[in-house]
Amino acid sequence: MKQAIFLLLLGLSNLAIVAQVGVNTINPTTTLDVVGDVKTEGSLYLENPGDFTEIRGSKLLILSPSDNIVQYDISQSKYGPINYAEFVFRNLSKDGLQDYDTKISTEDYIVTVQGYYFLETVSSDTDIMTHSTIANDNIEGYQIYAYANPVTQTWFLRAFVNNSEFHTRIGSAFAATPIDMYLNLIIYRKGFISKTLDAVTIDMGNAETGTAPLPEGF
Repeated sequence: MKQAIFLLLLGLSNLAIVAQVGVNTINPTTTLDVVGDVKTEGSLYLENPGDFTEIRGSKLLILSPSDNIVQYDISQSKYGPINYAEFVFRNLSKDGLQDYDTKISTEDYIVTVQGYYFLETVSSDTDIMTHSTIANDNIEGYQIYAYANPVTQTWFLRAFVNNSEFHTRIGSAFAATPIDMYLNLIIYRKGFISKTLDAVTIDMGNAETGTAPLPEGF
């Protein structure tokens, strides 16, 4: 080991003369070619790593909590940079999903609803409609989204229709029915691949069109 360190220092001191330095190899193929493990006691900077043209089999390097640079292995990780999860709410009320605590931390994750659908409970019938509780000629709007609860600091889910109930066909009529609600969530890990920007608030002044300010950082 001492000999290897000596050879490395000797090689680094003569970089102006020797174009390539090898550690544990007599045939270096790059400026510094190390065959074996590398450990650094200080900081490691990759200022110009260059292009990696081999897309297949490429690996992602991350900084571990112990300040070691390691290969990221999604199969061993409890989360990915971008995660997909399907939440299935069976025998859900005719009024839909009003508030559901996912227990997913708002400090560590961003949660969005990517898609949804609903079926009749038990039969899985798609013959479902929404019926206004105010008047038959009202067309109510869906509200299906994830929101951050500042009290619990977790993400909550809502999926319902304004002033409406879910109905299904019984004979020639429709009647209120429980449903099975399917919500497809995309869960982003904060600080890994996503960044939360401050809210962009625009006073439209009762206008239909306008131009929003560019979000910070773009």
